[in-house]
Amino acid sequence: MTAKNAKQDKATPNNAETIMAAGQETMRNFAKAGTENFEKAFAGFQGKAEDLANGYDEMASSGKDGLEAWGAAGAAYGKGLEVMGGAMMGFAKQMLDSNVAATKAVLGAKSLNEVMELNAKYAHSNFDGIMAQGTKMGEMATKAAQETAEPLNAQFTATVEKWRQNAA
Repeated sequence: MTAKNAKQDKATPNNAETIMAAGQETMRNFAKAGTENFEKAFAGFQGKAEDLANGYDEMASSGKDGLEAWGAAGAAYGKGLEVMGGAMMGFAKQMLDSNVAATKAVLGAKSLNEVMELNAKYAHSNFDGIMAQGTKMGEMATKAAQETAEPLNAQFTATVEKWRQNAA
């Protein structure tokens, strides 16, 4: 039995060493595969995170551009209303002056026929003034609307162009 034990003792370390080496190799391969898979997953995550950050930056930039466009549109609208308000005030002053002049003329009239002629002239003059002012106000309103829409239209066009480029 001693001969068998000697053979077993020699075989046992070899067998144990082989098993240990195989286990270590398995653990190395497992660790290597895990590391490679982690690196692949992290690389994909990192790419997605960069895409997300770029998307956020683009969205923030687009939002800022949109706010600037609305601000410019609001300023144009305010300026248009200011010009139109000034024109209306000028027209109101003109009409008031015309009314005062017509009243003085009527009060200084010497006959009923003269009063009737002055009244007809005044009505005709007022009608012409109102029609001219209406045309002028229409032109001003059109210009104000165009100037108000211009920055919004430019922003919309730029946004659509970005979408088109991203889709291509």
